[in-house]
Amino acid sequence: MAKQKMSLLDQVVLAILEDAKQGTLNAQRVYTRIPRDAHFDKDAVYHSLLRLVQWGKAEQPSKGNFRAIRPAEAIEGVMDLGKRGDWYLQPDSGERSLFIPAEYVHYLLPGDRVQCEFERRGKRLQILNCRLIERAVRQYIGQLDVFEQTGYCLVEGLPLPDLKIDQPVSSEYDRHLALVEVYDWVRPKRNPSARLIEVLGLPGENSAEMHAIVAEFGFKVGFPLEVEQEVASIPNEPEPQDFEGRWDYRSNLTFTIDPQDAKDFDDAISLVDLDSEHWEIGVHIADVAHYVKPHTALNTEALRRATSVYLVDRTIPMLPEKLSNGLCSLKPNVDRLAFSVLFRIRKSDISIQDIQFGKAVIHSNRRFSYEEAQELIMGADGEWSQEMQTLNQIAQQFEKERFEKGALVFESKEMRFRLDPKTGEPIEVYEKLRFEAHKMIETYMLMANKAVAEKVRHWKKPPLPYVYRTHDYPPGERLLDFARFAKLLGYPIQIDNESQIRKSFNELSKRAEGTPEAELLQQMAIRSMAKAVYTSQKTDHFGLAFPCYTHFTSPIRRYPDLLAHRMLFHYLQQAEPSPLYSEGEIEEMAKHSSNMEQKASEAERASVKYKMAELMTQHLGEVLEAKVTGVTEWGIYATALQYHCEGLVRVHDMRGDRYRFYEAEKKMVGDRRGHEIRLGDSIWVRVKAANPSDRTIDMVLLDD
Repeated sequence: MAKQKMSLLDQVVLAILEDAKQGTLNAQRVYTRIPRDAHFDKDAVYHSLLRLVQWGKAEQPSKGNFRAIRPAEAIEGVMDLGKRGDWYLQPDSGERSLFIPAEYVHYLLPGDRVQCEFERRGKRLQILNCRLIERAVRQYIGQLDVFEQTGYCLVEGLPLPDLKIDQPVSSEYDRHLALVEVYDWVRPKRNPSARLIEVLGLPGENSAEMHAIVAEFGFKVGFPLEVEQEVASIPNEPEPQDFEGRWDYRSNLTFTIDPQDAKDFDDAISLVDLDSEHWEIGVHIADVAHYVKPHTALNTEALRRATSVYLVDRTIPMLPEKLSNGLCSLKPNVDRLAFSVLFRIRKSDISIQDIQFGKAVIHSNRRFSYEEAQELIMGADGEWSQEMQTLNQIAQQFEKERFEKGALVFESKEMRFRLDPKTGEPIEVYEKLRFEAHKMIETYMLMANKAVAEKVRHWKKPPLPYVYRTHDYPPGERLLDFARFAKLLGYPIQIDNESQIRKSFNELSKRAEGTPEAELLQQMAIRSMAKAVYTSQKTDHFGLAFPCYTHFTSPIRRYPDLLAHRMLFHYLQQAEPSPLYSEGEIEEMAKHSSNMEQKASEAERASVKYKMAELMTQHLGEVLEAKVTGVTEWGIYATALQYHCEGLVRVHDMRGDRYRFYEAEKKMVGDRRGHEIRLGDSIWVRVKAANPSDRTIDMVLLDD
C-alpha cells in the first residue's frame, strides 16, 4: 500500500492516542481532548481513527475502542537464571533486571548476550521476543551420570536440563564430580551441550571437593605450557648483571618475619644505626617485576589470576613455584633482588626525616617466625634481640600516630585448622594468635605502601597515572542499620560526620572490650563498611585514615602490587616522568583485580565452610553453647563457641514455641511465651546434620 500522508487531524488524533499511558480511547474521549478552537467534529475524529487503524498506526481491540501501536523498543543485556528457574535480563545500561517470560527463553543459556524487543504498557514493559547475539561459554561443577559411555552432568542449583557431554565418557567416572564447559544448546536437542574439562574425583573426597571449589570460582591449578616454557628459560639464581645499578644492602642486618608454615617471603626488614641521631629502616620487597615482563605469557597469566588463593589446605599461586617459592622469595643466606623503601628516622622524636625509593640486592640474615620474633620483642636472649626491640618500639610510635589520626582499631579473628596429615580431615579448629610482631610488620608495610602512593601522587601536576587501594566512606544505609543495632545492645554511636564515625567506632571497641557482645559488634561494624578496591583514582582510605594509599608490598601474590612496582620504577628512571599506562588501562586492570580478589575471598570462605562441616560430621548430636550471629525469616544463624563454626537453626527446628521474625529489630519472638532471640544472644543447640558437599551445618534450638 502506498505510503499515506496524514492530515493535521490524523496527526492530532494519533498524538492523543500515543499520549494515553494505558487502556483504550473511544471517539468521544479523543474528541474531548481536542481544543475547541480546532473546529473538528466527532464524526471526523471517528473516521480519522479508522484511517489510523487501516494504516497500521493504531489498533481496535474492541469495537469503538482504539489505542496506538507503538514501535517496539530494544534493549541489550546478559541473561541471568535465578535459583527458582526464573529468567532475567541484566541490561547493559545498568538499569534494574528485567523479568523474561519462559516462552521467550527457548534454548538460551545463562550468560548469553541477547537483544529483547518490548513495548511499554504504562509502567510495565511487555516483552515481544528475545534474540541471541552471542552465546556464553560457562563452566560448572556437577556430578556425572554415565551409561554406555554417554555422559550427562547434573549441576545442583542450575535449573536447566542435565548437560550432555559431547564426547565418550568412561563408565569408571560415573557419579564423579567434574568440571564441564557449557557451550551451546540448539534445536531440537533436549539438553545443552557441554565439554568435559576435568574429572575431579568422588563427592566427599577432600582433594575432589577442594578442586571443585577452585574450579567453581574460576581459578586454575596448573599453568599454561607457554608460561612454563618462559619460566624454564629464567636462570635459577640471580646473575651478576642483575645487580648492576642497584643499592648493595647485602652487608646490612636484614631478616624476614613470616608465619611458621610460610613458603614464600616477599618482604624483609633491615635496620642500620646511621649515627648518633638517625636510624635507617629498610622495607625490602621482592622485585617480581624484574622477572615478570610486560607482553609475556607469564604476565598475561599473572594478570588473569590477579591474586593467589589460600584455601584451608593448599595455595593456588599467582606465579609459578620457581618464582613464588624460589627466585622471588627472600630466603635467608642467599642474594635476592628487591625493590626497597628506605626510611631515615630521627631518634629523638621517632619522626621520618627522609624517604628513598630504589632497587637493591639484599642478603637476608635469618628467617624468623612470628613466634620467634615475639620472644625477642618480649626480652628473650638471642641474636639481634636488641635490634628487634628497637624496630618494635619505633613501629609502636607510628602505630600510635595512625590511630590518633582516626585509623580504625578493628581486629577480626582468624581461624585455623589442624588437619590429619594422611587424610586431610580436620582434627581441630583454633584461633590464630596475634602478637606484637604481627603489628610491627603490618605497620612497616603500611608505611611503605603509603609512602609509595604519596610519592607518585605528589611527583608532578597533573598527577601521574597510578594504581591505588581505596576504602570508601561507609554506605549510609548500612551505617544506619549498624547504629540502630549498636544502640539496641546499649552502645549508641554518632554517625553525623566522618570524624564522629571514626571516633565512635574506636570508642565502641574499647567500651565493648571483654564483654560477650564485643566480637559480634566488631563483626557487624566491619560488615557496615564499604569494600576496599583497586582503582586508578586517588581517594582516601577510610579504614586506615590515609589520604593516599596503594598496595606495594606483596607482588608475589597480588598483581596490583606488581603493577605498582613496574610503574614506580618507570617513573624513577626519568627526569621528567611520563605515563607508562593510561588511567583507562590501569582502571581496567584494577577492576579485574578487585573482582578476582573478591572471588578468591569467596573461595577461601567456601573451603573453611567445607572443613567446618566436615569437622561437625564427627560431632552429630552434641549439645553446644552458641552465639546468635544472624536472624532471618527462615531461621537463625549461630556460632558454636567450642568449635567456632556457624550453623543454621531453621524455623521448624526452633523448639518450644512458634517463633515470628521481626525484621526491623532483627529478632525472633515466640508467640506463646514471648521469648525473644536477638543478635548476640547465647543459646544452646544440638548439631542435627552436617553436609560438607553443601558446606552446611544444621542445628536444633533447645528449649530453655
